[in-house]
Amino acid sequence: MPSAPFTAEALAIALPNLTGFEFIKSGSFKSVYRVNTASGSEEVLKIIRLPQDVSSDEARLLRDQEFGRAQREVELLGRIDCAFIVRLGTIAPNVMTIGGEPCVTYTEEMLPGRDLETVIAARQHPTAEEIKSLLASLIVAIRALWTDHRTVHRDIKPANIFATELAGRPYVLLDLGIAYNVNERGLTANPAHIPATPLYMAPEMLDPNFRETLSYRADLYAAGVTAFEFAAGGIHPLAQTGDNVMKTLTRVLHQEPLRLASVRPDLPVRLTALIDQLNKKNPALRPGNLAIILNALR
Repeated sequence: MPSAPFTAEALAIALPNLTGFEFIKSGSFKSVYRVNTASGSEEVLKIIRLPQDVSSDEARLLRDQEFGRAQREVELLGRIDCAFIVRLGTIAPNVMTIGGEPCVTYTEEMLPGRDLETVIAARQHPTAEEIKSLLASLIVAIRALWTDHRTVHRDIKPANIFATELAGRPYVLLDLGIAYNVNERGLTANPAHIPATPLYMAPEMLDPNFRETLSYRADLYAAGVTAFEFAAGGIHPLAQTGDNVMKTLTRVLHQEPLRLASVRPDLPVRLTALIDQLNKKNPALRPGNLAIILNALR
């Protein structure tokens, strides 16, 4: 359940160097706001709530999880140089109290445009070039995370992608909060919990030992599902209206996804075949050479 936004008064007291707090969205622990910095620039303020009661081991583990994820996200963004991944803002992570709640705060760049979830909700059918542009942007972002940092995003989905309409970076990947470096220890407090969104989760992540073999191919799957949904004007290759989480996960494991050509027969065969291949349940059957994928998209 999304957390309630903070009041403008509470934010102004805790963050006196920022103004114009405009609520954007919130998740279970995170709230996001558009703000103005002291220099006059617009940035995105991210606030992560930490557990107030740390009297139990479970609460302390949860606090460490959320703080660790915020710290890891910021450190990773500080090392990555990729136009298709969101950039840090001017305010470094800080632990503070807002409205009586302990929180971690930091900022990222403010991008023009809107998130891809909103674009898809308009039910328009994008051109082949627009689909290629989205997929190429995601593949470059996946390559930057994996090749240089051995990191899997784990939550590529329309809500975490911004359509900017900028010539050099038309689609930008957001929210590395649950990104996972395969060479580092995990931060998830409950090992049984899978930190991903079921509709875009690669089938191999449903294996209890998925962390031992996790690779960029899981992100390729999520990118393929996202590209399919974008191309198909909101039709998901697996989900059906009214599905609960368990039905969705069952489909992810056992049902073959729709073929993109069945809903977009007007698109080039090579493009629809590539997206279908990215959606293969077996990670070994997804195209593994990122350079070849990019060449095909060009």
